[in-house]
Amino acid sequence: MKLSVIICTYNRAQLLHTVLHSLKNQSADRSLFEVLVVDNNSNDTTRETVEAFPEFTYAFEPVQGLSQARNTGWERS
Repeated sequence: MKLSVIICTYNRAQLLHTVLHSLKNQSADRSLFEVLVVDNNSNDTTRETVEAFPEFTYAFEPVQGLSQARNTGWERS
């Protein structure tokens, strides 16, 4: 079974980098999970931060709001 880790974010690129770095270095087999970052219309370096981790997936959601970002996440996973 595969687990989807969905991270919804808005203008927290620095914190996001720390989170993604931790996920990249954890001990679970990568075939068991996927990481999807939903950028909820950020205007910082969120996209570039996610692109620095090519093993993870980036999704952009232009409509502000956590519910909208969460819906985008489950639809893409």
